[in-house]
Amino acid sequence: MSSECTWSVPVMLCFILAAGAHGGPLCTVKSSAGKEVLLGSNFTISCTFNKECTKQIFQNMEQISYEQFPKSSVVSVKNLTEFSVFVCKCKENPEPCGIDITPGYPPDIPQNLTCIRKTEFGNVSCTWTTGRDTKIKTTCQLRVQGDPHLSYESFMLSTGLCLSTFPIESSKMSQLVVSLNVSNSLGSKTSGPHTFTLRNIVKPSIPQISHVNCSSQWCHLHTDNHSMDLFEVQYRAVNGIWKTFETSTKMNWNITSLQPDTKYKFKIRRKIYHRVGLWSDWSQEKETITEEEAPVKELDVWYLQEPKTLQSGNKCFHIFWKELNISDAKGKILKYNISVLEQKSNSKSPIPPRKKNYICCSNCSVSVSAVNSKGQSPAKFTELHSPGFASGFLPQPHKLLNNHSVALSWQRPAIADQKTEYVVHWYPVGYIERIQWIRVLNTTANITGLQPHQCYQGAVTALQTSGPIMAHIRGISTWQSAPEQGPVPQPLLKNTESLQVKWSEIPQEKRRGCLKKYTIYLWNKLTRDTQTYSVDYPKKQYTISGLSPGQCYNLWVTAWTDAGEGPRGSDLPFCTPTDAEKLLSHVILAGGAVLLACLILLCICQFSSVQKRCLSCCQCLLPTVIPDPANSNCAKTYTDDQGEIKFYLHKYDPSVSEDPENVEVEEVPYPSFPCTYIKSFSQESSSSDATQSTRTTDYTDDYISTHGAISGGEEEEDQEEEACLDEFEFFPSTQSPFLEPLVLTGGKLTLDAVKIDCSEFLDCT
Repeated sequence: MSSECTWSVPVMLCFILAAGAHGGPLCTVKSSAGKEVLLGSNFTISCTFNKECTKQIFQNMEQISYEQFPKSSVVSVKNLTEFSVFVCKCKENPEPCGIDITPGYPPDIPQNLTCIRKTEFGNVSCTWTTGRDTKIKTTCQLRVQGDPHLSYESFMLSTGLCLSTFPIESSKMSQLVVSLNVSNSLGSKTSGPHTFTLRNIVKPSIPQISHVNCSSQWCHLHTDNHSMDLFEVQYRAVNGIWKTFETSTKMNWNITSLQPDTKYKFKIRRKIYHRVGLWSDWSQEKETITEEEAPVKELDVWYLQEPKTLQSGNKCFHIFWKELNISDAKGKILKYNISVLEQKSNSKSPIPPRKKNYICCSNCSVSVSAVNSKGQSPAKFTELHSPGFASGFLPQPHKLLNNHSVALSWQRPAIADQKTEYVVHWYPVGYIERIQWIRVLNTTANITGLQPHQCYQGAVTALQTSGPIMAHIRGISTWQSAPEQGPVPQPLLKNTESLQVKWSEIPQEKRRGCLKKYTIYLWNKLTRDTQTYSVDYPKKQYTISGLSPGQCYNLWVTAWTDAGEGPRGSDLPFCTPTDAEKLLSHVILAGGAVLLACLILLCICQFSSVQKRCLSCCQCLLPTVIPDPANSNCAKTYTDDQGEIKFYLHKYDPSVSEDPENVEVEEVPYPSFPCTYIKSFSQESSSSDATQSTRTTDYTDDYISTHGAISGGEEEEDQEEEACLDEFEFFPSTQSPFLEPLVLTGGKLTLDAVKIDCSEFLDCT
């Protein structure tokens, strides 16, 4: 046993040594200039491998070439300007070895030393710069001279700034003497000594504004309780510039000459002593808004008259005014008061406006004022006059200044003096609510704020004591192009030889300037000829004559600006009618008119009142023979009554549906030429529409001949009476005035009293 243990120990030791040899580093990497090198320098990287293998060297993950030497592989690095990682490895073994190389600069001489002591008994903080950023680890050191000498170290920040904070050990120290040192692996620099008086570097803490009280034109600032000798206050309106003033007041200050209804910002700082020491940092800004005031400036008011006059003789005006700016409004404008005063017999009476800025009146004036929460501005009175026109008062063509402004000029009217005020107004065509105006005392004006591709119109008005005179301005534009859209034509009236056509307006945003004219294109489909017609703007209607009957055409319209012609609008194909088609259309129209008239007449005849009136008129046209009782043969031949006919009838009541009672008749026969007359007592009412109970009745004697012989008997009389009644059957549901119910009240009928009333034949109304 002992012999086996003796030879096994060396074997295990060999295995351990072999394992240790295999677990060691495969290679080592070295830099000839170290890990921190001067920016842009040249140096070498060498890799030493512990065994033979296929060698590979990488710089920042990219394989690079190298030179092979007996003991190492060397790479030459030139002008290195950025951080780089060099790696060496065997291709058969993934385990690498490498080195990080950082280029940088040596430090410069320390400069810009600043030392501040926070409060009179606080620590001292000193800062200084090292010039440019060294880009590598740099150590900063501050040494305080005194008893004992103290040294304070810190690291330079990435901005190249060094900072060191330390206490003042002795309360009797009045001066501070320090020296500075900055060093890194590429070099070291020292400066100093530097001397400071402690009282001069004392910096107080930051003050705070507790609250602010404001009126319309001043603000009162309150601060925290600090026993300082000097304060500095800065304030400004939002988006304004800072204004500064100093004060020695301990606690609060008044800031005057402020604007009403304006947001202000305030901040303060302080120092302990007047002539020595440092200012504290600025406090946090405090915002507040001053109170409002009633506006004191009048509004700038202008007006334009509507071209049409009302039937009442009143004239209508558009009233415009410019909004006050922030400083003049002195608060948020809540509304505008408009009052209209009309002159009547040297007295003025307020008239409420029809709309917010639209007024109709005659010989009147208008006043406009702005109202905020504190009051209203002075009323601006403007007399509304219809502008006149003067010969020679014409504006000159405008001159382009840039894409947003033009220059206008005009001649002074003959009746104007040197002090005449002119109002120049302008607005985009079709948008009068976007009107702008300026007031000038000379005969030139610059119009600004114009938009390219927009057409404007306006006028120059001379404000004379005798009344305003106006000169219109049209076609104002800064930069134009051809229209982007064409008009859409529509036919109005078409016949065999002409066509009346109109077209729609092009939208303002598609005009790209001021329109000058339209061109109508007419293409004949048969001859394939094209004719053009020019129409000046703003006309939108044209009549094309000289067309051929029965021909087909195609029509379209284009629009022009000074920059050129726009695209064609939609096509309007049409064909002119032939003469036969024209005649047929006239016949159809005439027939339709007759049919329409018949339908209207038929509808009117459905009313019962119309039917009765028409029936009465038609009955007046019937031939009627009225017998004269005085010339009757019966009256001449038979003078003595042979008998009598007596009728005993009760008064007829149309409201009673029962049949009337029998009538007792006494008849006087005549031997050879009998003739019978019946005397009836007709009932005339004072009102045909009155009821039976309210009717006032007058009885008149009417005589109606039976036109029949007594010897014929009753049957012949009935037949004749039926024949008489049948003559009126062509008037349905209408009762003839001759067929009124027979109303007899009794009595005797004699030939001597024969009487016939024919008034109803003649009364057709």
